[in-house]
Formats: sequence, structure tokens, C-alpha cells
Amino acid sequence: MRKSTLALALIGVLFSMNKSHAQGAELGILIGPSFYSGDLSPEEAGLYFQEMDIAGGVFARFNLNRTLALRLGANMAKVSGDDRRRGLSNRDLNFQSNILEAALIGEVNLFHLWDYEGKGVIPYLFGGAAVFRFNPEASFDGDYVELQPLGTEGQGLPGYEEPYRLTQLAIPLGIGVKILLNKNLALGLELGGRKLFTDHLDDVSNAEVNYFDVLEGNGELAARLSNPLLLDPSPDDATYRRGGDFKDWYYIGGLSLSFRLQGEGRGIGSGRGIGCPTF
Repeated sequence: MRKSTLALALIGVLFSMNKSHAQGAELGILIGPSFYSGDLSPEEAGLYFQEMDIAGGVFARFNLNRTLALRLGANMAKVSGDDRRRGLSNRDLNFQSNILEAALIGEVNLFHLWDYEGKGVIPYLFGGAAVFRFNPEASFDGDYVELQPLGTEGQGLPGYEEPYRLTQLAIPLGIGVKILLNKNLALGLELGGRKLFTDHLDDVSNAEVNYFDVLEGNGELAARLSNPLLLDPSPDDATYRRGGDFKDWYYIGGLSLSFRLQGEGRGIGSGRGIGCPTF
């Protein structure tokens, strides 16, 4: 319910912009793939097509001048990882999570190619700030179980960390290209990664865990999902680290379509002020 409320509120903001800001403003949609990178991907760091899921979103873009634009948007995405997909038989962990993201992003148009009668191509870089909500689940006995309330790494127990928050901050970074079809309509293609400040997108971190602590403190299900292959541990092999050193990432890419709001002006990507060379 909280996810739906946040998405509806942001969409309401996008579609109720004051008409005084219409000049140089666009509304758009985006759809494409989402990717996960972390402890349950083929390698901890990198972009891997084995981990591809689907994402979509809406956005409003405000073209400040020919070089700079601000974008306010909301995205929904899915990410997942599974040791069995990467052939790792000594851990047998898996997860999936839906993500709801609200972001404020700045775009820097690098240059304008073939700028003629509102048509052209504009490569750009982008970066900004985002708030996202996630909720990792694991497949268990034919169903999916929410992992954060279980405390699979001893969260909430004496000597362990507090339970991680399901709402976190992120820094979107990426690259894209806008294809101006005319003064009012543009296609876009982009890919951006999200630098996270948590290593629990997949519920797996580099924390040291004792199986018996989790079993006695958080219950049998938490212990089973903490280390599914450790069914009859001895004190010698009851302490382990489930993940590695790198923080998790997620990526959102895809194709966008945007149109200019009613207002006077030269068109998409053509605001006044400083600008890059036109070729």
C-alpha cells in the first residue's frame, strides 16, 4: 500500500505542474530492462544479462537551457539473483525484490547533432539522488518468504546489527541519447546504475554470522534461509560470511518517449542560455 501511495502521489505531482513552467517541459514514459549486481550475481561487481528483469516509469523533464535539464521521475523495477543460475552449489541462496524509486536527476547534454527544424540527436550524461524501497524475498518450499523480518544474519540480536531499513537512498548515474523526432516529440535510450548505501538489497552481506545464534534467536526458518546447506552444523563450521565486500547495485535502462507540454518555445532540448556546439 505504501508503494502504491508514493507512486500515485508522485504521478499526481508530475501531471499537476503549473502552466507557468510548461515552456521547455516534457512528460514521458520509460520501459526496459532492470539488472542486479551483488553477492548473488555471477560476480559481485558488474552488469550481467543473466540477472535481467523488467522496469518501467514516468517522468517530467524541465529543459533549463540547451545544456542542462532536470528530471523528476518514478520507476518500478524487479531484481533477482540465484546461486543456481551461476552454478554455485556450496551456498544455494536466492532472492527477488520489487523496487519503487523516486528520483531527481540532472542531465548534461553533451552536444547537438543534426539540429535542424526541431530534429536531431543529443547524447547526455545524468546523475542525481533517489529514494527507493525494496523488500527481498527468497523461494522456500514452493513459496516466497520475506527475508528482512527474519533476521537471517542475526539482525536484532545482541552483538549483531539492527534490522536494515527497506527504504534507502541511492545515487543514479548513467548515460543516454535523445532522438528529437520534431519540436514536440522525442525518443530516448539510456542506461543508469544506482550506487547504494546498503549491502542488503539481496539480504546478503559480508557480516560474520553464527548459525546457532540465528537459530536460537530468530528461529529455524531464519537459520535455514541464512545457510540452506548447513543442516547439521558442528561448532567448527557454524560461523560463516554469506557475501563479499562490495555493495549491491541495481540498474535501470530502456526506451523512453516524451512529449513537450503546451507552451511557447523552440521545442524539446532547445531552451535558451548557454549551449553546446551544434554539428
